[in-house]
Amino acid sequence: MNQRLDHLVEQLAGAPTDRTLEGLEAGVGRSIVARRARSRASAALAPVGVASVGLALAIGLTAGGVTAASSAAAQPKAQAFLIATNLAPSSLLDD
Repeated sequence: MNQRLDHLVEQLAGAPTDRTLEGLEAGVGRSIVARRARSRASAALAPVGVASVGLALAIGLTAGGVTAASSAAAQPKAQAFLIATNLAPSSLLDD
């Protein structure tokens, strides 16, 4: 196995390179600068995102609470499957 591995490494060492390393360091530097800029932008906008989620939650709780309170206070209307229906055939037959 070691002889085969040595042979493969020798073949790889003798093979021509597929690309040069010129400009690699500059490219890595540009990538780091771009990532840092995106990170700073995300960190700057994070409070805005948290505030908008909090505002949406507050609006939803307020609207939901008002709707729940108004529906709980309203009198139930006569509907086909409501137990409190006064004119249901089952209530008319029962004395």
